Amino acid sequence: MSQIHVIAHTHWDQEWYFTRQDSMVLASYNFADVINTLEQNPAYACYHLDGQMAVVEDFLAINPDYRARLEKLVREKRIFVGPWYTQTDTYNVHGESIIRNLKYGIFAARTLGHAMQVGYLPDTFGHNAQMPTILQGCNIDNIVFWRGIDHDRQAKRSQFIWRAPSGASVIACAMALGYGAAKNITSQASHLQGKIYPIVDLLRSRAGIDDLLLPCGGDQVSIDPALPTILQVASKHSPNQDWYTISSLERYVDILRAQREQFECWEGELKSPRYTRIHKTIGSVRYDIKKKNDEIEQFILRQLEPTIAMARHQGLPVNLSVVDTLWKTLLRSHAHDAIGGCNSDATNRDILHRLEQTEQLCHSLWNLVVKTLAAACAQEGDLLIFNPLTTPMRRVVKTTLYSRAEHIALTYQGQPVRFDVLKRDILPGGTAISLTAEGECEMPLPPYFRWHIAVQTPVLPSVGYLTVNVENNPAPLRQPEQKKGREIENAHYRLMLDAGTLTLEDKHTGRCIPAFFTLEDCADAGDSYDFSPLAGDTPTRCSHFTLIDCLKTPLVEKLIIEATLLLPPDLAGHQDAVRKPLCLRLACELRHDDPNLYVDGALENSHCDHRLRLLINSDIHTHHAIASQPFAIIQRETGYNDENWQERYRELPVDIETSEGIIAVAEEGKALVVNSRGMKEFQILGDEPAVIALTLFKSTGVLGRNDLDWRPGRASGINNTVVETPDAQLLKPLHFSFSVALADSADHLTLRQLENLATGQPFTYQRQTLHTLDHRLERFSLRLPERQLPAHFSLLTLPEPLILSALPHAQQSHGTVIRVFNAGTQPVPVPADLAGLPQINYLEEPVQPVTAIHPSATCDFLLEA
Repeated sequence: MSQIHVIAHTHWDQEWYFTRQDSMVLASYNFADVINTLEQNPAYACYHLDGQMAVVEDFLAINPDYRARLEKLVREKRIFVGPWYTQTDTYNVHGESIIRNLKYGIFAARTLGHAMQVGYLPDTFGHNAQMPTILQGCNIDNIVFWRGIDHDRQAKRSQFIWRAPSGASVIACAMALGYGAAKNITSQASHLQGKIYPIVDLLRSRAGIDDLLLPCGGDQVSIDPALPTILQVASKHSPNQDWYTISSLERYVDILRAQREQFECWEGELKSPRYTRIHKTIGSVRYDIKKKNDEIEQFILRQLEPTIAMARHQGLPVNLSVVDTLWKTLLRSHAHDAIGGCNSDATNRDILHRLEQTEQLCHSLWNLVVKTLAAACAQEGDLLIFNPLTTPMRRVVKTTLYSRAEHIALTYQGQPVRFDVLKRDILPGGTAISLTAEGECEMPLPPYFRWHIAVQTPVLPSVGYLTVNVENNPAPLRQPEQKKGREIENAHYRLMLDAGTLTLEDKHTGRCIPAFFTLEDCADAGDSYDFSPLAGDTPTRCSHFTLIDCLKTPLVEKLIIEATLLLPPDLAGHQDAVRKPLCLRLACELRHDDPNLYVDGALENSHCDHRLRLLINSDIHTHHAIASQPFAIIQRETGYNDENWQERYRELPVDIETSEGIIAVAEEGKALVVNSRGMKEFQILGDEPAVIALTLFKSTGVLGRNDLDWRPGRASGINNTVVETPDAQLLKPLHFSFSVALADSADHLTLRQLENLATGQPFTYQRQTLHTLDHRLERFSLRLPERQLPAHFSLLTLPEPLILSALPHAQQSHGTVIRVFNAGTQPVPVPADLAGLPQINYLEEPVQPVTAIHPSATCDFLLEA
């Protein structure tokens, strides 16, 4: 006899094949029906609103008169809301975004009376290995999930202890048949005996305990007022004398806590398509959405939040409500379907528009904060150079300056600062208009100069800035002539184009990698969930590049090349000989004394139903792929067994993987490291040597398709319905950015150092009034605080292997949160500079202080402003 904990709920996608607007209208009825039903029927013990707050906020925006009634039911734990803000993806968004998602969700739920203390992710397409770390950071010691488990190769039971690389662990409960196991349950004997009782027997065999979890709900379902009566009938006729009762996830987790000592412990990611589809290749769907999201995340974490912290800790005011608004707007695009891109075109247009709105908020706020800071610490014309990293360093930074003078010089503390002029333009000064008694008076203004330059910075203070003076130079600038050629180099590398083939040489070690880049394109007969090959298709490859230009200055050398593929225009075109060109242009850049090769790509896609990958050759012999996850590195075996895979898996268990940004291959004494900017998907091909296949994008024209080679059976998404998505063909200009480095090893610290250099670039701001179009708010007249601040500032320094993850503003006090993690292999003592600060969790709650930070673990400190 078992206790069957029936979880009454609705799984509420904010948007999918329908729009958020559709969802809001439907929720205005369905959620109101939930409130009315619970108020009228005390026997209906409780109900769950899908573990996310964004849809609840949408409901209250339309139905504000329901707020007091909802709050009462939430306080009484009859309606459960939170803890997430949206049902997050865990692979295609940054780890910091997952933390903010949970934090904003919990804080929003608490305003209604209670945040559900269950890490509920019922439909997310797999779970990264660090989820226990993130959940425990928010005081949640459990997770209830569906997708990703393989009981044959991972934990044997539905309930287990899941341990992260950091050492943090949570109680995990896998919903064997998903969140809709008992959807539309009825009291008819045929239904109970034919479906419900056999399902419960399966749950019993997987769980190995007497208390079983039976989810009763589904996508956008309405509450069934008859459920209490139906469960009485189910209990009465149960062949095993099981007792069916409406329960809560919190209550069920309480029962698991009492039994946790008997559970097996398992460590690793949950991303197997053993029992359900995991959509392993969704990382390349709607690349434009993922690219825009990555740009915004990096701007917030690497530029906006550090600038805000520098300003606030020097006494400058910042409207932090804007930060909260932009984060919550961004998080609405992080639900698994939203960031996955597996939506209707109308919904994806909404998502892109929302991302663009978030980007505008970010840039406007940064403009206002940095303008206020510059007014307090710089003179007219001065250039502020910011370093977001926790180590002082000299870097080459590219920036734009404006001057009236025809020739300029840069100085820092009276000493000349080296720079190269990449381009100089003369811009018209326009007209000044003044109003007089006689009417408008127009006064022509003299022209001015725009300088695109590369600067060798002085030593930049850690998490700080310095001020460089931009001065008139009476003598003409003696700029070295830009050299031409077919190769570029710096102290680390030489990149050569010879007979159309790229070769990368490491000048220190002599490592030489021929045919460094190759393009590969193939047909995509899949859909907006999954790539699937076209039967009989052979990928088209091109490793021949044409030289477009080669530009060299002492600080920056750039090689611009182009490759052309001749491809069928669409799937149908594979049946004939018609081919159309697809051209990809790559700008490869080496900077003075920088260990990264920076690559920017651009193309205009005019082909349908295809996948384009860049193959990056290596000199590494390995059977493992290395990638980053939040605060950690994961190593996965390459290759997969495709023999009779349909008998075991719901989709091909292909070794196409996802990364937070870092991708690497390594063997003893050497490694090749890629830092991708928005391209999440990769595969390691071969091992003699290994090749990194970086997916640039895939294009497809349907939301779901039946019977794919890599995913047999029904279409994902809406059953028996084809939703055309022509926008998902991405017939538009696309841009790509990544860096490549050769290293001695791929240990965690080395990978994070290269990542910081690649993505934590210095950024600049010039205090000037000549040109007011580069930043969003420059043209507006503002009354700025009258303050005098130093021209040089540093907020904090960290010793390696500690890495700064983020500097968010504190929401529960007046200060800044310093979140660090350990990228080393041994515990690291808390640095003396941080030892005196209060230690907190992700919710800013005081915690027992630690004296050492363990590998892949985080530690949060509160720096009071």
